[in-house]
Amino acid sequence: MIEIVSSLKNSFEKNANPLSASKMSAYMKNKFCYYGIKAPLRNELIKEWLLETKNSNVNFWDLIHHLWNLDQREYQYVAIELLKKKKADFFSFSDIHEIEGLITSKSWWDTVDLIAADTLGKYLIKFPDQKIKIISDFSERDNLWLNRSTLIFQLKYKDKLDFELLKSLVIHHYPNKDFFIQKAIGWSLRQYAKTAPNEVLNFVIQTNLDGLAKREALKKLT
Repeated sequence: MIEIVSSLKNSFEKNANPLSASKMSAYMKNKFCYYGIKAPLRNELIKEWLLETKNSNVNFWDLIHHLWNLDQREYQYVAIELLKKKKADFFSFSDIHEIEGLITSKSWWDTVDLIAADTLGKYLIKFPDQKIKIISDFSERDNLWLNRSTLIFQLKYKDKLDFELLKSLVIHHYPNKDFFIQKAIGWSLRQYAKTAPNEVLNFVIQTNLDGLAKREALKKLT
């Protein structure tokens, strides 16, 4: 494991930019430290590393955990890139525990949103019979990021989105005026409005949504 990641570590260290690192950390409220590698270059370095290690037989989730536990935030972004490459069929039933662990560890919008909308979304496509159980559980938990994930896991579903479920989640979480919840409510509705604008508009009117949630939901409709 260490050998596989060491080449990535060397690449990141060679391209570190202390000035950018300071700015990136500040943008994330100083919650994480960075090498300071901006996305275009980082993506190129990750691409090169993936080519070098494509024949490795390392356990996938062991690698994800190893990357997640490293200090610099860029390593969590690498883990997410690896997850994004997996299709729904890759996931096994027990992987929900891995997904939950990533949502609730080193949590901030930059990782949670991608894990929720991509990884959790794909997992629940693979196991649709678990959707209500898992989303209900995450929705009732005393964890902001699990709650937010329930609102945005369907962002890529388009016409496959369960609007009745989304409406119930919006109604349930709307009293929570936390910025990240209100933003997620508006974002999820705005995204579905690309598929069903009238349904979203009617729902916003009927439920008297206001403030940030309403502005975000109707951004492309008004």
